[in-house]
Amino acid sequence: MSAENLNAQDGARPAKKMDFLLLALLLASLALNVYLGWYAASLKNASRVQPGSSELVPGTVVQPITVSDLNGKQERLFFNDVGKPTVLYVMSPTCKWCERNMQNIKMLSGPRGEAFRFIGLSLSGENLKEYVDSNHFTFPIYKDPSAGSVRALRLVNTPQTIVISPEGRVLKNWVGAYGEQLRPEVEAFFGVKLPGLTADDGSANVPAAGQPKSH
Repeated sequence: MSAENLNAQDGARPAKKMDFLLLALLLASLALNVYLGWYAASLKNASRVQPGSSELVPGTVVQPITVSDLNGKQERLFFNDVGKPTVLYVMSPTCKWCERNMQNIKMLSGPRGEAFRFIGLSLSGENLKEYVDSNHFTFPIYKDPSAGSVRALRLVNTPQTIVISPEGRVLKNWVGAYGEQLRPEVEAFFGVKLPGLTADDGSANVPAAGQPKSH
């Protein structure tokens, strides 16, 4: 083999090594971009409800919920259509602590009705129309939240008060009636003095401070 051919082969080797290096760098860059895209998406969704979470924490982003009105007509409740926070009051006609908390929520929805939109959501449809009529609520009451809405908002106990911003972000989540523990927090947040719980008739069986109550 001539010296000229040997020199040509020697010159080709660095070129092949350079091509291989460029290919390796390109693949590494592609892998890095994929990872960064995944990481950014995970950060974006970090504040959303996590499957393993049992508590709806402030900062959680929730989507519009699917419910039914008192006549059974299904509706979608959006949080960005009124320009002010929504107070979602979760209750049930069969919940004794909801009954004891009735004067509190009525007082709260009165003076703060201009700054907040109040919506009632019953987890039970049993005697609901009669319950609504007899208590003269000043805000709309819905029922039958979809399974997805129940999971997203962690709707298990009553009463529960969830304050949601127009952007769909949870601002506050209070589980239970406004007893000695919750009442000061609720009053401070809304700037309203509440009457407190009505007398216990002996049928309630959980602490008034906000422990779970069956419905």
